[in-house]
Amino acid sequence: MNTLFLFTLLIKHAFCDLYLQFKKVPLNKLKYVGECHLHYFDHGLLTFIVSYLFTFPLEQCLLFASIDYIIHWHVDFIKTVIIKLFNIVDTSLVYWLFQTIDQLLHYSTYLLIVYIAFKGYSFQNVFEKLISFFY
Repeated sequence: MNTLFLFTLLIKHAFCDLYLQFKKVPLNKLKYVGECHLHYFDHGLLTFIVSYLFTFPLEQCLLFASIDYIIHWHVDFIKTVIIKLFNIVDTSLVYWLFQTIDQLLHYSTYLLIVYIAFKGYSFQNVFEKLISFFY
């Protein structure tokens, strides 16, 4: 079941990152807050739907959607800032290295979601662990 859940999240990711993103107007991912959040919202919403279809409780579906939304936002933002800061062109090998790292971080997000899902963590568990990390 956890392998199927992971695979479904990866299919969802490809659909959002390739097909849905292509259909949107060019997004300025250099803005920390802006129209690019439509793309991140697609990821969060479809993660919520996939999780719900796998019959996870609504609280967990919301947790998984939030994790996907927040991590996707920050990975894309940081990648875009670095590419812009160093004037990396999309025909260079370095550009494609950053694209590869971007995708690996997104895949790792789904692995984290599956880990949380099948360890039985709730929103409260994850929140407490996050807070304890800083204290």
